[in-house]
Amino acid sequence: MIRAFIFDVDGTLVDTRDIHTNAWKKALAEFGIELSAEAIQEQLGRRAVDIIQDFIPQDRPELRADVLEAKWRAFRDAYTDIEVFPKTKELFAYLHDKGIELALATSAKRQDAEFYVELLSVGPYLKAVVAAEDTEYSKPHPEIFLKAAALLGVAPEEAAVVGDSAHDIEAAVKAGMTPIGVLTGGNAVSILRSAGAERVYNDIENLYEHIKEIL
Repeated sequence: MIRAFIFDVDGTLVDTRDIHTNAWKKALAEFGIELSAEAIQEQLGRRAVDIIQDFIPQDRPELRADVLEAKWRAFRDAYTDIEVFPKTKELFAYLHDKGIELALATSAKRQDAEFYVELLSVGPYLKAVVAAEDTEYSKPHPEIFLKAAALLGVAPEEAAVVGDSAHDIEAAVKAGMTPIGVLTGGNAVSILRSAGAERVYNDIENLYEHIKEIL
């Protein structure tokens, strides 16, 4: 029986795929590093401090720090461009009314997570928010979802995870939770299914339309 829903945020509840991609490209370009959008998007869903390790050699720690700072600055400059996917608040309200415990589990920094809670207007429905600073490991490690479940007071098998990336789905599977995919992060159904998604929906609105099938 599902007693809790844990939501990824970027690409799942808010449309940030292109914004994150452009922020990474801009930050890297400031230091003469060129990467394709595809190469960047393959890494989205993980913590920025882990992504940067795949972009810049470990013997350049100062460069890593400078690029990260530039990336966060570029991303926050685009805050006003971020849009919430339709029916997000309605889904949270419905689940809350049904007694379902709710949490956000995001690879974003705490400052961004707090911004998202305000943007989404779901604060009254949430029992927990787990951000990048709260974890030692990045998705697809299950740590972030296990921490969220612990804060919600539910066993892993009582929680469903909603995410847009293979990293989200793999982490949910490893955590022993019910993995649910949405296609708003740009990943194909086949990718999410291969990662272990039990259900895949077009978007949050589509999930909202079928939520009774899960509860």
